[in-house]
Amino acid sequence: MVLLAGKQWWYKNDAMKNKAFLAVWLLFLNAGPAFCQLTAQAIESAVARQKCAGIAAELHRTPLHSESMKFHGAVCLFRNGETERALALFREVRQLEGQRQHIAAFWEAKCLAALGQDSLALAGLFAIPPGQLSENMLRQPVFKRLAGNNPAFVRLRDSVRPQFNFWTTTLAAIAVLGLLIGVVLLLGHSRFSAGEKRLAVAVFAFALTLASYVLIWTGFAIRFPYLQNLWQFLTFLIGPSLFLYLKDTFQEDYTAKEAALHYLLPAVSGLLTLPVFLSNFGIQTGIPPDLFRIGSSPVLLTGHLLFYTVLIWNTTRNDWQVDANIKVWTNVVARGMLLYTLAFLSYFMLVGCSFFNPQWDYAISFVMALGILAVAYMGLVQRRVFRSEPIGNFFPVQKYRSSSLTDGASISIKNRLERLLAEEQVFRENELRLTDLAAYLDISHHQLSQVINEQYGVNFFELINRYRVEHVKRLLADPAYAQHTIIQIAYEAGFNNKVSFNRYFKKEIGLTPSAYRIRETSLR
Repeated sequence: MVLLAGKQWWYKNDAMKNKAFLAVWLLFLNAGPAFCQLTAQAIESAVARQKCAGIAAELHRTPLHSESMKFHGAVCLFRNGETERALALFREVRQLEGQRQHIAAFWEAKCLAALGQDSLALAGLFAIPPGQLSENMLRQPVFKRLAGNNPAFVRLRDSVRPQFNFWTTTLAAIAVLGLLIGVVLLLGHSRFSAGEKRLAVAVFAFALTLASYVLIWTGFAIRFPYLQNLWQFLTFLIGPSLFLYLKDTFQEDYTAKEAALHYLLPAVSGLLTLPVFLSNFGIQTGIPPDLFRIGSSPVLLTGHLLFYTVLIWNTTRNDWQVDANIKVWTNVVARGMLLYTLAFLSYFMLVGCSFFNPQWDYAISFVMALGILAVAYMGLVQRRVFRSEPIGNFFPVQKYRSSSLTDGASISIKNRLERLLAEEQVFRENELRLTDLAAYLDISHHQLSQVINEQYGVNFFELINRYRVEHVKRLLADPAYAQHTIIQIAYEAGFNNKVSFNRYFKKEIGLTPSAYRIRETSLR
């Protein structure tokens, strides 16, 4: 009985094994075709490497679902001689109205021309929006018959020939000027070199974006395709660079970590742009191009610009540490950023409207050109802007021409100011403003600003910090303050953070506070 039961168990278990083996085998047979299917990256890579013939068999077994797979699959089919099937796929891509709808329309015309349907091919080419065709595209061998027999096709080809007009020539010259100014700023050396470099980044971004637009309008973009996908990344650089530049100009402190956070999104955009940029040189990274489109979406770009426009505007409103005249240039920057953002936002809001004219993006380029010219003017005529210095003395001749303050009154206010700072030591107030100091002297802040600029050759902020540094020097040399830390002494003198204190102390004395204390201690 036991033996019989064992045999029955063995036969039953063996049958179960057979069933399991059969199920696995059927699963393998059903999954077999899936193992031979292609990914979107593999099809795109085959197109880029001109290896479509090598994936012909797998391409027939691969379902083409996404826009990218349909488009690149259709290109491979066309190159493999399956023109009619490629034509159907290109029509599907065009009907999706996605990123590739216009280039799909061009490939559809190529298919029609290859099939001998010249009239339909020509109609398709004329339906493609301006700026999407180039002379090189229409000189491809598939259009040879159209070029020889159809005058309308020849006129279309001639109309898209790369050429400059007055406006594109002017904008191109301004773009070159911007690149030169960016180089000057980048290589310059000044007391505020960080701000100088920030301004250089913003000018470079404007100039390269403007250059890419000019290449598109003139038709030369086909020769520099890698520039067409850079403007999104460059746009992300403008806001943070101008914002940090203004903080340097106003001499507001920030840490390296804070600056890095402002450049985090531009860095991500740059990483997502890199695969698309490299693909123009035949280098495939395998990263889906959809990530680039997500990272450069109009919503993200406009939102980013609006955010920094607000930050920049608020920064220029914070005038407690500068006189009124320092805001001449910073107001130009803030208003220019606002105008640029509004032009950018208007373009993307109207681009989907039926009455939209693609040439309306000239407005964006016009604002960028004005920005480059403004920096050029301030750099050539008022060169201190290149050094990112406060601009209280940008207009030393004309600034106070209409002032009623006489020379005698100015000297009198100067004497009262020096007594107030030396005897009352009001500079020790951490939040001291120009208006507060003017109230102590019972004069207007405009008059005080004029006196400080004309009598000392500096602005309010620099003058107050000179007094604070001198006070710190006295305390560091005083044995009674030997037990106080340096930062405690700095706060006692009116500085409100360690970074600004160290910077101004070293700028005025040439030594760090700790080195100065050691020197004074050794002399006692």
